[in-house]
Amino acid sequence: MQSFVADFETTTTEENCYVWAYAICEVDNRDNVIIGTNIDEFMMWCEKQKDNVKVFFHNLKFDGQFILTWLFHHGYKHTTKDNEKASRTFNTLISDKGLYYSIEVIFYLNGKKVNKVVFQDSLKLIPLSVDGIAKSFKLPIQKGSIDYDSHNDLPPDTPLTEGEIGYIKNDVQIVAYAIDYFYSQGLNRM
Repeated sequence: MQSFVADFETTTTEENCYVWAYAICEVDNRDNVIIGTNIDEFMMWCEKQKDNVKVFFHNLKFDGQFILTWLFHHGYKHTTKDNEKASRTFNTLISDKGLYYSIEVIFYLNGKKVNKVVFQDSLKLIPLSVDGIAKSFKLPIQKGSIDYDSHNDLPPDTPLTEGEIGYIKNDVQIVAYAIDYFYSQGLNRM
């Protein structure tokens, strides 16, 4: 299963909280980074994957809330049993303490043909902050900084600044590097 790392940047106001930026980085090819400005584009990318893929978020509990909200608002049904899986369904692995492990979304299922994306929490595999990962691995890229409130008063789909693009790109590339390293060591389980 091909693996990616993704990240969302969101507004910080409770009354108008939405994804204003996303980035997706291929674990095996960290130069392959896709950046966009809304969750609809992100979910369309997920749905269009020809093969089943795994997408890591470093703190799925936060980013997963936006994914779950999107799924419910777009008619997807939550399932708890394998025999309930069908097109436009999803299941979750969330502990009774609210720890998010995974969200599996079935976009299409017909016989043996399945198109699914599994979102997993890379924080369970690598219990360090993104900044801590970059420093521990002595990477040539480091975690940057942005004004997290900068999009609160801007309309959705506002173009990203070069600084914002660099920030979110570094975040996904840093985590992708660490996941690739752990995979190369045979450490590929949550």
